[in-house]
Amino acid sequence: MKKVETEKQYEIQYYEIDCNKKLLLTSLMNYLEDACTMQSEDIGIGLDYMKSKKVAWVLYKWNIHIYRYPLYREKVKVKTIPESFRKFYAYRSFQVFDSRGNIIADASSIWFLINTERRKAMTVTEDMYEAFGLSKEDNKPLSVKKIRKQERVDSEKVFSVRYSDIDTNRHVNNVKYVDWAVETVPLDIVTNCKIVDIIIAYEKETTYGAMIKVLTQIDKKEEGFVCLHKIVDEEDKELALIETLWKNEK
Repeated sequence: MKKVETEKQYEIQYYEIDCNKKLLLTSLMNYLEDACTMQSEDIGIGLDYMKSKKVAWVLYKWNIHIYRYPLYREKVKVKTIPESFRKFYAYRSFQVFDSRGNIIADASSIWFLINTERRKAMTVTEDMYEAFGLSKEDNKPLSVKKIRKQERVDSEKVFSVRYSDIDTNRHVNNVKYVDWAVETVPLDIVTNCKIVDIIIAYEKETTYGAMIKVLTQIDKKEEGFVCLHKIVDEEDKELALIETLWKNEK
């Protein structure tokens, strides 16, 4: 069997860029998720199919490396491959290319399959193996580094979950957590540095109307900053952990 590979081209739009005309990290993440959603739709196991089976893929971990942020009106190509299944886990890789074929970003991700009625993880089904071109021998996990524990809190903010934050699974879209985390980083870091590496671990879902808090530790490094973000709900239960590496813009 051959693993399904999907490629999709994007042109950087004005509403996807920052004040320096560079693609926002959250916009890049939306490209990655859009590409793998399109793949599922193209091979017949998209949103409607998953709903009929009462199952859904839930993102567990991200590790994204950005080598260069593309500029407004540039064209980029996202390539995604389902690498393996292991029990209820799925491992998926991504590469992002510029118009000259250079890799400007890559990512590893870990997902798990849930029963949407029970909200519990379930073993990957045979139809998923067949659709994605995977066999039971394709079971090697992708490695995502563990996020360090916070030692202190240097910045914190509280947010209310809006309706526009909700996705098709009726919980907060995972990209929104990054928006919240970045809001706790001082403006001079955000405007003078770029995130070149981000690790995310999603621990618990949250829904419309909830109040969440982001606690951030900021450590100065030689070429930039490392920020450790912990996102909690009103009962201080962890929703997500994020580690961002910021490097000074040259």
